[in-house]
Amino acid sequence: MNHTPEQQWSALSALYEEADTLPAEELPAWLAELEREGHPLLPQLKRMLEARAHLATDDFLGTLPRLSGEGPEASAWSAGRRVGPYRLVRPLGEGGMAEVWLAERDDGAFRRQVAIKLPYPRPGRETFALRFDRERDILATLRHPHIAGLFDAGVTKEGQAWLALEYVEGQPISSFCDEHKLPLRERVKLFRQVLLAMQHAHANLVIHRDLKPANILVTPEGEVRLLDFGIAKLLDAGAEAIEETELTRQAGRTMTPRYASPEQLTGLPLTTACDVYSLGVVFYELLCGERPYELKTESAAQLEHAILEVEPRAPSRRALTEHGALARGTSVKALRRALSPELDAIALRCLAKKATARYSSVDALLADVDRWLAGDAVLARAPGAWYRLAKFAARHRIGVGLGATAVVALAVSAAVAVVFAIQAREESARAGASRDFMLSLFKRADQEKAHGADITARDLLRTGRADLLKLTDQPHLQAELLMGIGTIQRDMGEYVDADGTFADTVTLYKSLGMPREEALARVAHANVVLRMGHLERARALLAGAGEVQGRSPDDHELNARLNEVGGWIAIVEADAVRARSLFRQGRIEATKAFGPYHTKTIDAMRGLVYAERLLRNFDGALALQDELEQAAIRAPDKDPREPLVLADGRADLLDSAGRYVDALSHITNTLPSGITRFGPNDEYCRRLLLRKARVMLKLGMAELSEEDRAFMEQLSRDDASPALSIDSSIVLLRMESIRGPSSRHQMLFERVLAFGDADTEVQINPMLKALASLTLAESQLRGGDAEAAGRRVDDVLQRLESREPTMAVRSVLAFGKTLRGAALLRAGRPDSALPWLTRGRDDMAAVYGELHPLTAMYSVNRALAMAAMGRLQDAQQVVVEAEPVLRRAMGATAPTYLRIQRLREQIRETQRLGIQLSFASDFFT
Repeated sequence: MNHTPEQQWSALSALYEEADTLPAEELPAWLAELEREGHPLLPQLKRMLEARAHLATDDFLGTLPRLSGEGPEASAWSAGRRVGPYRLVRPLGEGGMAEVWLAERDDGAFRRQVAIKLPYPRPGRETFALRFDRERDILATLRHPHIAGLFDAGVTKEGQAWLALEYVEGQPISSFCDEHKLPLRERVKLFRQVLLAMQHAHANLVIHRDLKPANILVTPEGEVRLLDFGIAKLLDAGAEAIEETELTRQAGRTMTPRYASPEQLTGLPLTTACDVYSLGVVFYELLCGERPYELKTESAAQLEHAILEVEPRAPSRRALTEHGALARGTSVKALRRALSPELDAIALRCLAKKATARYSSVDALLADVDRWLAGDAVLARAPGAWYRLAKFAARHRIGVGLGATAVVALAVSAAVAVVFAIQAREESARAGASRDFMLSLFKRADQEKAHGADITARDLLRTGRADLLKLTDQPHLQAELLMGIGTIQRDMGEYVDADGTFADTVTLYKSLGMPREEALARVAHANVVLRMGHLERARALLAGAGEVQGRSPDDHELNARLNEVGGWIAIVEADAVRARSLFRQGRIEATKAFGPYHTKTIDAMRGLVYAERLLRNFDGALALQDELEQAAIRAPDKDPREPLVLADGRADLLDSAGRYVDALSHITNTLPSGITRFGPNDEYCRRLLLRKARVMLKLGMAELSEEDRAFMEQLSRDDASPALSIDSSIVLLRMESIRGPSSRHQMLFERVLAFGDADTEVQINPMLKALASLTLAESQLRGGDAEAAGRRVDDVLQRLESREPTMAVRSVLAFGKTLRGAALLRAGRPDSALPWLTRGRDDMAAVYGELHPLTAMYSVNRALAMAAMGRLQDAQQVVVEAEPVLRRAMGATAPTYLRIQRLREQIRETQRLGIQLSFASDFFT
């Protein structure tokens, strides 16, 4: 059969990948087998292997063997060459698909080391560049601490595709485990990190398709990073399914044969099940040091036969060696005993030939791994009564030893056998239905894409929810999957969709008579509704969760969630004292449920810090923040991004405390390292940057650095993050308003205007629209149009009258009332302005306290009106009281503080000369 140059190249790549993984002593026999089979690509493969052997002296990358047919050869790359905005430093390695270089960002924007992947030129890819951008965007959505991120991608003017990936210093997971002699439990914990990454990817509808130890690195700190995540899909953009089954002719199917699933070999449509299979091969190898296939000869045909036809033996039944056991810190006998039966069962279920016989999802595999780690019964094996009882006895040795008689034991075992036989059938049916549901989602996405539709995760989740509501014959599965969809929708910020999904979930769990699950679903529903700004509904939903009949009063996890969401409701209600009490109790319950260093316990501490902040106990809040940071360091499964999260929390706290110089210094010191490690588009890098700009505004600084301005401009145009986009546009407009009229000012004004005049509210923060309108009024006021500014402020204040006076509402009201007073002051009506300015100051004091710098700054506006009315002594007294507060918060050189100093001198000069000066041209916000 003749093949295109592209197919030949892919087949040769697969062969090379396989040869590259073989030990040196096994390679000759493998090549001899290919020669006996008369493989047509063997000559090119031998030349590639010869070139590899002379890589230290020969220019291998510049002289790759040419395939039959037309097509360019691979370009030679060298240190110092530019690829996009990056400069190549040194080669890191090469494989059948691409070469990888360490590179540095070299365009002056910011410094970052990346791994540049340069796919070898592949003939017949005329449409590659056209689809490259779309695939890059899909991969860029994967943001997880255990996934090496895709930072950038592009195609050079010569047509060379490139990918800029997170540079990871680490070892393949199998090598790391062996070198550090990790016991089975620690190996399973590392594997669990891999599952968390895969869980995130599948939730974002992305399949890896090339999972293997070389793509799973472990850093010296013991953190897993998955490489080439989805890159197989990216490199095969535009490829169609190939109806070939010969392993050595995998045209267009990027994979490593030894870790490939049966459906990858047979050309069937790929689903998440193919990743579950590959995970099983990796897991098997971590457990016993061998791959599942026991081959007589290392040939491609034998390997394909083993994957498709031969059932692998359990890891515990392999010929375990003393060397392998020592690498796991144990003996052969102890290792065999530790593997059987649970770990054997997990591995073999992953490796089932039929996709439908494997775990229905990575979630299900993760759940079984967690059960094994917790000492509970795993579901991978038939759950016989003795197996369950043995697991129960292992967890409750004393009680079992003291209690049971032989007759009772026999009766219990018979009952348990019947119950769990029924449960096993139910679990099997639910797993199959769950698998079918997930497959239908992926198939639907493929079908819609084939018709040119732009399918988003939001669309698929909505479709999935609609399909689940029809799944009336599987109510338990229906409820579980709806709960999962609602959680994803909440995390994506799709609160309106999550509202409906959680409502359906509550109804289902109630009808099933599952009080604990019903209560947890009600709490989740209340949380989403609160984020939408619907306080009364959130109160009612949370109260309903607490009143569910039949729930255990000693359920610490549920009690923690009830207290935590109750605390946030109290925050919105401006009842910080009650919020503090609820968060304290939530922390106690979370500690009982999860331990002191679990992320859910730490989340309860974050709420407690926030409550202390609202109580204006800033010293206490900072002390709690110190405690929180120490707990986060000790968290066993801490997120690598946690230092950035903590940095944002501390910056927020310092800002709220009015310690603006400290806040700016803290952000300036921590933000660059966060950008270097996670990129400027990381959520917390964005938040820190936005907070930095807000602090600068309070200090009177209206000029960002070029780098910060570029990032802020990018954020302001990010339609995928509407709240952050408009928030950054507001901050940029405020800065431009201080600087004066310009084309940039006009552009920002129109952008904020389009949002402020829109009919719909932003669900993430309903007060954002009011803030946008007030920012427009401030801009008009600084531009001299006091009348238009006044009308806009009046409209906002009228809309806010009906809202409950929460902390957020009072903060916006303080801003609005101050602007209304400033507009009257500009219009020459200081006597009418003073009451408005006083109300603005009083609202700010209600939120932050009498001695807070913001209260002092808003108070100075009263001095402007007093001075304009001739009440110079009163005006001077106001400024004198505010000056030391602002000096401590801002330092002696901050522009805002210097303006206060000038105002004080101006009032003094007016008093000395006895003449009336104008005080209507300035105001402080």
